[in-house]
Amino acid sequence: MQCGTAPPRLGSMHLCSPTVGTSAARPCPHASASACSAHGRATRFKSALGLTHRCALPRGASPFQASQAPPRHPGMVMATPPEPGPGMAPPLNPGTDPGPAQDHTPLPSADLAPVSLWKIAAPLALALAVCNMDRICLSVAMVPLAAELQWAPARQGLVQSAFLWGYMATQLLGGWAADKYGGKTVLGWGIAWFSLSSLLLPLLAVTPLTRSLGLVLPAVLLTRFLVGLGEGVAMPAMISLVAQRVSPARSSAALGAAYTGFHSGNLLGLVLSPWLIARGGWRAPFLAFGAAGLPLLAAWAIVVPGRASGGAQRARRGAGAVRGHRLADLLGNSSVWAIIVATVVNHWGYFIYLNWMPTYFYRTLGLDLRSSSLLSMLPWAAMAGGASLAGGLAEMLLARGWPRRRMRCGIQSLAFLGPLVALAVLAGGGSRLSIPVAVGAMTAALGITSLGQAGFVGAVGDVAPAAAGKLFGLCNTFGTLAGVAGVQVAGIVAEKTGSFTLVFQITGALYILGTLVFNTWLNPEPQFA
Repeated sequence: MQCGTAPPRLGSMHLCSPTVGTSAARPCPHASASACSAHGRATRFKSALGLTHRCALPRGASPFQASQAPPRHPGMVMATPPEPGPGMAPPLNPGTDPGPAQDHTPLPSADLAPVSLWKIAAPLALALAVCNMDRICLSVAMVPLAAELQWAPARQGLVQSAFLWGYMATQLLGGWAADKYGGKTVLGWGIAWFSLSSLLLPLLAVTPLTRSLGLVLPAVLLTRFLVGLGEGVAMPAMISLVAQRVSPARSSAALGAAYTGFHSGNLLGLVLSPWLIARGGWRAPFLAFGAAGLPLLAAWAIVVPGRASGGAQRARRGAGAVRGHRLADLLGNSSVWAIIVATVVNHWGYFIYLNWMPTYFYRTLGLDLRSSSLLSMLPWAAMAGGASLAGGLAEMLLARGWPRRRMRCGIQSLAFLGPLVALAVLAGGGSRLSIPVAVGAMTAALGITSLGQAGFVGAVGDVAPAAAGKLFGLCNTFGTLAGVAGVQVAGIVAEKTGSFTLVFQITGALYILGTLVFNTWLNPEPQFA
């Protein structure tokens, strides 16, 4: 929390709050809040007598040293910060790495403390698991469905992408609504919507009536579009809920747990879908996973706490953050574009893997449907493990004194550059690859990529803690558009060339580009409140 609250009563002593790695709050010898210049920033006064001023001292600077800085007139901003005294850390300059000693992450609000992390993370993990089960079942059911309807790969890609058009359409709306009305409410409505929509495809889209009218393809496209509309609010609502109800110190752990459930949904969908198809035909997984939404919705309503109070949300804001977050303001910020580019690159690869992996194993490696689905679950298991690891890794690096920027950029670089070797193996081997090598390479690529949950995803809450849902929705809109393009490009390339080699090569090139942009432009300080 930055200097800027009201000064204490005359003659009283205000408190200096510690930064990371220091002890508890302690009395500060400044004569008034206006004399506190530990961070080289002017204070702004409010007419609220008796409030306690709180500020953060740089590591290694004692209250006595801080008090040697010249006092400032209330409300004035000094053009040049004062020279640091002996032993004091220099003031933070814009555009520089803050370093571990100057981590300006706000202190957790008292409104956040009573909420158990797992009252947020566990229900989110379950909701996102069911969400992805509804999503991925089509990639398995597509093999018998396409055989029944005689769809070519290009048409299959069109059907797969219909979900993404709906998914993209509600990203910004879902983020705005989650920031305004709370992530619990918005995701609850999303669960109800995508569960009911999943039931429409087997019940209404592919029927004797639609066959006789030649409307099967439009009906399937519409139902998958509707599922995408409901699931499109899930991720922005999740990000907003974590930003509103989880303290900054535990946000990486909460996101890691939520993404573990997210990727576990892919795993469960790939395991259960072939089993259900073998017993009830391609319609069975849509019916089963759609029906799972009802008990999920009941549990969600009971367990998840409501929206945080205004005080809890204000605790996440930085002193230098822009008050307000118009779309134009977001798009004019370089850190936002760093996250957008990383999201685009991540989603290009992710949606190709998600939609085409069973087909890749089926066509390229010659596996049957059940074997291709079971082997496809291994990469998603690796992603679930990687997401869980990412949260713990982020907290460990911060605890060891890594600056937040170094932590975010380092983890994201690993997430993008680590899979390049695996993609080179997949691109170079083609149909000559053995099954263990192909599955191992795909597993390594996806497992390492999932570390990005503590990279570009975690940076959303850093940059815009009070507008996390809206910012994530904006980034995910761009990312989903890239996913739509990737799914369709993969289908066209597979049909024209008979392989996925070019797809893997393009994905590798994008990973390199994303790493460069993210490391150059990201500044993970609160910039929008």
